[in-house]
Parts: sequence; C-alpha cells; structure tokens
Amino acid sequence: MKKYIEVDVARAMILGDSDKVLPPEKIDLLASLGRILCQDVVADRDLPPADNSAMDGYGLRAADSVAAGTRPLRLPVVADIPAGKPWPGQIAAGEAVRIMTGAPIPDGVDAVVKRELVEEFADAIILKKEVAVGNDIRRAGEDIKAGEIVLVNGTLITPAVVGMLAAVGVPYISVVRKPRVAVLATGDEIVDFGQVPGPGKIRNSNSFSMAALVLQAGGLPQVFPITRDEPSFIRQALLDAVSGSDLVLTSGGVSMGDYDFIQDVIRDLPEAEILFWQVKMKPGKPLLYSQVAATPIIGLPGNPVSTMVSFEQFVRPLMKKMAGFPEAELLPPREMATVLEDLSSPGDRRHYARGIARRDSNGGLTVQSTGLQGSGMLNSMVKGNCLIIQEPAAAGARSGDKVEIEWLGY
Repeated sequence: MKKYIEVDVARAMILGDSDKVLPPEKIDLLASLGRILCQDVVADRDLPPADNSAMDGYGLRAADSVAAGTRPLRLPVVADIPAGKPWPGQIAAGEAVRIMTGAPIPDGVDAVVKRELVEEFADAIILKKEVAVGNDIRRAGEDIKAGEIVLVNGTLITPAVVGMLAAVGVPYISVVRKPRVAVLATGDEIVDFGQVPGPGKIRNSNSFSMAALVLQAGGLPQVFPITRDEPSFIRQALLDAVSGSDLVLTSGGVSMGDYDFIQDVIRDLPEAEILFWQVKMKPGKPLLYSQVAATPIIGLPGNPVSTMVSFEQFVRPLMKKMAGFPEAELLPPREMATVLEDLSSPGDRRHYARGIARRDSNGGLTVQSTGLQGSGMLNSMVKGNCLIIQEPAAAGARSGDKVEIEWLGY
C-alpha cells in the first residue's frame, strides 16, 4: 500500500485500474442526452429529402427575373405551396408560386425570392430585382446523404445529436450504461437529515452531497443507511454495497482516530486490496483507495468540504471514464485568472481553495476566495464555482497575480 502520495499519482492509479467502459444499454432517445453513443448511426434517407424553399417567398424562373433588373416585373401567382404539401403542377414562363419555408420546390422553379423583396398582391407580385439560379433553395441531401454515417461510436449525445437521431428515424439508441454508485456514510455522530440532532450530533449532509454529485456526474446513486462506527456493521454495509455497484463511495472513518475502522475492515474482506491511503492535498488528505472483488472503493474524508473536493479530483474523472468519455475529457477544465486578494502559502500539500470566478465584459477572468476555508465549512462550496489551485511550497500569491483555477461541476 502506498501512503501519502501526490494528487496526480493517486488519480492516475485510480484511472489506470479502471480500464473498462461499462456495457451498453438501449434506451429511449430523450433519455440518452449526456450519454456516450455505443454504435454508428447511418442515415436512412437524404436530408433534406427533396429540394425545398429556405424562405417564405415566391418561386419563379430565374431567367424571367432578368428583366426586373431594368424595370419592375409583374408575375401572376398560380399556386400556394405550404410546407409538407407538394404541388403537382409546373410553372410556365412568366409565372410564380407562393411558397413557404420547407415546402418542396415544384417543377420549373429554379429560384426563390423572399416576400420582403417583392410587392405583393392577391394574385400577383411585382419583382424589382434580378434573382440568381438556386437563390434560397435548399438542395436534397445537402446536409446528409442516404447511407452516410452521421454519428460514430463514442459520440457524446448533445441536444443537436438528439435532433439528428430523430431526423434519421432512431427512436431507441445504444449508449454506455450509467455507473451504479453506492453511497455510504459512517459515524455515530451523524443522524438522518429529518431528525433534530441531539447533543454532539450533526445531520448527515455527506450522503446527500455525494449522491447529488453522482447524479450530476451522470451516475445512479444508491444511498445506504448511516452506518455505525462498529466494524461488524461497516463490514456488512461494504459487502452489500460491493455486490450491486460499479463503485462504492464512503465518507468518514478513514482518518487516524480510534473509531476510524474503514481501512481495517476492508483489509479483512475477501478479494480485497488497499492501493493507497492519504494524499498530499488540502482539504482531503485522509483518502483511501481500495478494491474488493475488483470493485473500486474510494473512502472519502468525513469533513463535508474534503468529501466534495476529493470527489472532484478522483471520483468524477473515474465515473466519466466508466461512462465512456475519452481521456481528454476526464479532468476538470482549468484556466488562469487574476486573483483579487492575497493568498497565503499552501505549505507542503497542494491546496484547493474554494473560489468565486467572474468574467468581465472584456473576457478577463478574476477570482477571489469564498472566505474562511475550513474543511468543515460547507458554505464555502455553496458560494464557490471553482477551486483555486496552489501548489505545495509556493510562496503564496499577491492581489493582481495570475493563479490557476479549476471549474467545479464540469
């Protein structure tokens, strides 16, 4: 077991041990948003399927409009063509048709002019400008050709992708299954959030912040009851959690106190291995990573801020990897920002200070801390939208210096 390792080394170990992407499942089109596609998708027809009008206007023969370059030209309107209703006729020389956006282009029409550019009457238009061949006509297949691969395996499903899937007639789609994540809080001092805490007790916030983070990261959380600080209870809870989950998260019980039993219990479980304990970061030092029967267990610290910061550094990237996201998209996005206050030296551990970043009207990015930075101060996470990263042994920062920030909830 490795002890007290660097953040990047710890994260690399966690991601390196989980090289499998979860299996696919077939789901309803709208439910696929934010998931990773597990198949290639082929267009069943041209898009658009036929030449159609790009505007509400009038279809005509471009050659007839040449005369409008020197004098106003009157053209009789011989038909109205709404979207979705092809007109079976064919215009003759000197005629026009009233046509709506998306309506099929009839025979004889090779240009469309916007209605704003003509003088309209009930049965005719007056054209004052020459129109080029193909003007405001969308050609069949100009977006997609029948038989074309429009989406490839591994694509992130965005709203535009959902629209494309609907356009090519795919109501159900194969995507990577969501990670099933067991959420387990330990501690005799915590009570359910619906209770009034007695002396020495606090409400259980960690289970719910962890479950919410799991949901935000695209997983399916299963929140277990609060587990007492007693090895037999912890053992049974862990065995139950491992049996039905892709990942187990615990909070509390991983530090050095007399009632921190998680590490000892895991060590005694069958098919168990503890890979590391303690990471050089603040907050979040007492973090435990282990596997039981090949299921990863990440023991997060008990302090609320430590729990959430550790989740962002280790759990969210792991969940994204399980869900099929490419390596380049696993880690939180970072930017440089101008700090608006002095920051003290982080000491010998990487410090993730909670910050509030704002972009000004010129695109410049500034950041300031949320205030007091204690690991039990959940309000610092409520106020913050980023983490200010301070590397170990740095001298601190002065107001006006550039610092690196990491966005939360990427």
